[in-house]
Order: sequence, then structure tokens, then C-alpha cells
Amino acid sequence: MGVIFDTNILIAIVRAGDQSGILKYVNPANSKVYISIVSEGEIKSLALQNKWGSNKTNALERLLNQITVVDVANVAIDTYSEIDSYSQLRNPSFKKYPFTTPRNMGKNDLWIASLAALLGLELVTTDSDFDHLHDVFCDVKRIDQRKFLPFFHKN
Repeated sequence: MGVIFDTNILIAIVRAGDQSGILKYVNPANSKVYISIVSEGEIKSLALQNKWGSNKTNALERLLNQITVVDVANVAIDTYSEIDSYSQLRNPSFKKYPFTTPRNMGKNDLWIASLAALLGLELVTTDSDFDHLHDVFCDVKRIDQRKFLPFFHKN
């Protein structure tokens, strides 16, 4: 099985001083790694907004060269609709939900989850935004970002 990284995983990898070590930590089975093209746009926008220097931008490019970037255009629209309506407690395919209030997801997160579901990938993230989708649309692996600290350079 492959994995798809949420954008926050990409950010942690770029910031880490030991990219290979952190990659093994977040993907111990050494599965094929995918990201959504929206994650690529999101992280490149963050790099511009935060004025990343050449070290970080070079690290980002090295990382992106190791990952398969998947375009979402036309491939995940139905899955996107299913997940979005499910998250809002309004998907007619579901009679019962394991949560009682809507789970408002960011649009980029919806695309990332849609690709994970469509391609049968484990979604790796540091936040709880996808928890309600676990075992319904895809497997979600949440990583405690405090455990990333050993991978960062000491300043």
C-alpha cells in the first residue's frame, strides 16, 4: 500500500535537518509516497509567503523529486462529493455517523482525502482534520509532531 502525505508532513520534512530519517519515521514501511497537486501548491505558497531561503527551497525541491504528485482534476470529483457530504452529515449513503456535528474540512484537505480514498492510500498527517474519515473512506495515520524534534537541527 502507498501513502499520501498531508501538507503538514511535507513542511515537517523540509524543516528537518535529517530528511531521510524523518521520511523513515513517517513512512516506516517505505511505501510509495504520493501527494496531491494541491499540497504542492500549498507548500510552495507557504514557502513564498514565509520567504524561505535557498536551503529550505532546495530541500523542498529534493523532496518533491522523490514523491509522485497526483493531479486531482476530474479523477476525484465523485469521491470529493462523497467525503464532503459525509463530513456535513448529509450523505444519503449513510444512515448513522460516528459523530454528531458537522466536520468542516478545508477544501485542500478534501482533495487530499479524496485522493487517499480513491487510490486506497494511507493518509499521513499531524492533525485531527481527517480523523472522522478513518476506516470509512481511508486509513488515517496521525503522527505526533512533537516526535519530529529529534530530526531538526539544533540552533
